[in-house]
Amino acid sequence: MIEAARLVRVRELQTALTKAASENGALRAENEMLRAHFDLALLAAGDLAALPSNGKLVIVDGWNMILGAQKEARDRADLIAQAKAHVAENPADFVWIVLDGNRASSSVDGRVRVTYTGGTGAHRADRLVCDFLRMARFSGDLSRITVRTNDKDFIKEVKRLRAGA
Repeated sequence: MIEAARLVRVRELQTALTKAASENGALRAENEMLRAHFDLALLAAGDLAALPSNGKLVIVDGWNMILGAQKEARDRADLIAQAKAHVAENPADFVWIVLDGNRASSSVDGRVRVTYTGGTGAHRADRLVCDFLRMARFSGDLSRITVRTNDKDFIKEVKRLRAGA
């Protein structure tokens, strides 16, 4: 009976160890994503700080505009062309297109930045934008930011952040 009890205890410990390893892996992945988001948000903060006093930072939920139910662009090239047209018509503005992507990266062409979030999982772009909005709220620049999306849940979260909740 003692051996059977030990065997049961070893199995319980193995199960707990497997669960802890899984949680550790998930936390490691989240930490990597947050680190990438921080770096990308710093770039956007620099873009926001460099705007003229009458300028707006227009954040575009990229894949939502391309793949969402209310498509506003045929593909990435069309979305980028729309962003370039916006800054041509609004010379004080800067457009930041945020897309989910496997590898975190960011490139800028004039006053248009295209960012891929990196990492895995759903709604990474939304989380990056919301984290950035929290930072902008604390720095007092939230009124200079416009978010373009047709994602109802994302819109609700942006409104909540704007309200200071």
